[in-house]
Amino acid sequence: MDDKKLLFIVNPRAGKTKSLAPLFDAAAIYSEAGYLVSVRKTTHRGEATELAESLGPEFDVVVCPGVTIGENSIIGAGAVVTRSIPPNSVAVGNPARVIKALDPSVPRAIEAASVGVISRGETGERA
Repeated sequence: MDDKKLLFIVNPRAGKTKSLAPLFDAAAIYSEAGYLVSVRKTTHRGEATELAESLGPEFDVVVCPGVTIGENSIIGAGAVVTRSIPPNSVAVGNPARVIKALDPSVPRAIEAASVGVISRGETGERA
């Protein structure tokens, strides 16, 4: 099985007083989940869009600068995340848009299967 590929596009000039630790934490989480993580930094205005357009097709997920992906959210394969995604959401597409709010009390895999992000067989549920 091929590894999933994730591209983080980062603006190193934004948030100069903020730590890069959240980026490293996110990269580690995705890496542990089986993603090959790549990070590209922008050097000029508009480059994030250029990178997303030119490199996006090579990746399963693209996360652009300045966005936050909320806790317990699901990002569909091939999504290009250009705006923040709220917690407990399913987002898909290019650009990614929220298609469903998740119930935090329902196991995430079951919710993902309900919108077709994964198959029912991948949830561990019995038929």
